[in-house]
Amino acid sequence: MSLLSKLIFNSEDSKTFAKQFVSGGGLSAILKYNILDNENPESLLVDTLSLISQLARISKEFYEPIHQANMYKELKNLIEHKDPGVRAKVCNLIGNLCRHTGFFYDKLSKQGLIDAAIERCTDPDTNTRKFACFAVGNAGFHNENLYESLRPCVPLLVELLKDPEEKTRANAAGALGNFVRNSDILCKDLIEHGALTQLLEVVKNDKGPSQSPRRIALFSIGNL
Repeated sequence: MSLLSKLIFNSEDSKTFAKQFVSGGGLSAILKYNILDNENPESLLVDTLSLISQLARISKEFYEPIHQANMYKELKNLIEHKDPGVRAKVCNLIGNLCRHTGFFYDKLSKQGLIDAAIERCTDPDTNTRKFACFAVGNAGFHNENLYESLRPCVPLLVELLKDPEEKTRANAAGALGNFVRNSDILCKDLIEHGALTQLLEVVKNDKGPSQSPRRIALFSIGNL
């Protein structure tokens, strides 16, 4: 699995390898052989989740095969795994499943994975919080269908604008902007929880070397 993951991640022909993996039944084999079982070694789980996440990131054409593999139950278990690396990888996968279109929105919501990603925004692990922000942000990007489900996440994201990790602050700022990108349903929540004030604070005072939180916060203020 580690070799397969590296081929799809690192090769110039990554999409070709990805197509061969999917057409050869790779996704169904993951379920058939219980590779995502909660008791498997963390390294195997991380490599497998990375592979699936890369498929989702490369192209939306892999969305349907990933859906047909029906691994929602396994992902729901793994997002609460004792190992933070596994939790972070599931959050990253959810973000990539929401990257290109809203195809997975209702599917993830019905399986409890949007609620689970929201919970991970308060995870003690830095990387898990970072990717949880990425996941919920993408869950609000394409349309407003999940806005009601994402409502409880607003105060968590406002708090994460003060996270020590620069990328987490940037992801939180982007997510808040996405929550008002498609409708005004959550505008009142953002204002009531101090999102505008904290976004302005990021613009004025964030010291991140990449300046990414400041740029994204400005864009999100524009959306608001």
